[in-house]
Amino acid sequence: MFDALIVGAGPAGSHLAFLLAGEGLRVALMDRDTFPRDKVCGGGLSPKTLDHLGIDLAPVIEQRTTGALITYRNRATIEKAVDPSPGCTVLRRDFDYFLLQRAVAAGARFFPGRAFVDVKTGIDGKAGSETALGHLTVRTSRETLRTAMLFAADGVGSAVRKRVFGKHLVAYVPALEALVKVDESKMDEAAEIFDNRVLFDLGGMQRGYGWIFPKRDHLNVGVYSPFGGQRLREELARFMGCYPLLAQARSVRYQGYAIPLRNRRDEFARGRVWLVGDAAGLAEAVFGEGIYFALKSAALAAQAFKESGFRPEGRRYQKLLGDELLPELRAARIIARMLYAAPRYSFRHLASDPRINDYFAGLITGETGYRECLWRTAASLPRWLFRDSARQAPPAQPFTNSRQPP
Repeated sequence: MFDALIVGAGPAGSHLAFLLAGEGLRVALMDRDTFPRDKVCGGGLSPKTLDHLGIDLAPVIEQRTTGALITYRNRATIEKAVDPSPGCTVLRRDFDYFLLQRAVAAGARFFPGRAFVDVKTGIDGKAGSETALGHLTVRTSRETLRTAMLFAADGVGSAVRKRVFGKHLVAYVPALEALVKVDESKMDEAAEIFDNRVLFDLGGMQRGYGWIFPKRDHLNVGVYSPFGGQRLREELARFMGCYPLLAQARSVRYQGYAIPLRNRRDEFARGRVWLVGDAAGLAEAVFGEGIYFALKSAALAAQAFKESGFRPEGRRYQKLLGDELLPELRAARIIARMLYAAPRYSFRHLASDPRINDYFAGLITGETGYRECLWRTAASLPRWLFRDSARQAPPAQPFTNSRQPP
């Protein structure tokens, strides 16, 4: 019998297990995979993510990132330093395992290789009943576990969410990435070009962006749009064709995944079952980032559970999300639609504006909230909407090709 059972040992699940175990609760953490395991993800951690965790991630960091290169189809590039603290890139295989080990060290018990099958209450069989008392019985692919609370942290395709909340609660869009390996000499060239920076290309995909995140022995390259999209393989191939370095790849491995951008009913708790992270639909729309919001939702779930006297008071969890996360995510969706509706125009008039550029950098560092960024950008419309674009000097171009500035 456990006080809390968490399904899914990704960042949200492992962080929640760590926090609840630290409160002296009997915590079980299960995952259908054994760890360490590979995970499809760009692997970029923002400074605000590192600040939230408050631990030394040096053992799993692939590269420190001190800034970003913002471009439009590699035709002109803006160099943006991120102050005060840098972010980093990681491999999810190492990062997730690191957080899992921290949770186990805090007292959580890990059940690897267990797939969630079903859940019922100890009284009326309805796991989502607000009035149900007693415990939950969770059937896994190997055994049956009993718990007072069930937290679903099993990702965008959450089996727990489908069983308790239905199939269509979360809206998501596809993304595609490629793990690109080049010769060692070319990796040295990449290290010199990027200089501990990541790249965001606002023309990398129609109504979206492309990215290049350098790792130790490869480049993580991908495309994403908050509007969704089809033929992502063609979009990614076009994006990669803008960069001579990527055309010299020794090997390319493609991986697709989904980014959960919205919880359609803003419903995150039913009785003794709460949703966190991607299972709750809590990724943001501007960059498609999910890790920070997964960790933050885990912290809010732990806070709500504690403040409720470790009882299944879902209303407290819903309120914390409504106060701290949901307004930010709504603003992020508005910003994303504004930014990517016309990426070339956004590069000229938003990314090239130093003041607005600072607002967007603040989203990454955590110094600026999405609501603040939205209103400040909107307030500046009279300046950039009618500005003569010819007056803007072409930014530096660290990537050598024959293309002209946009």
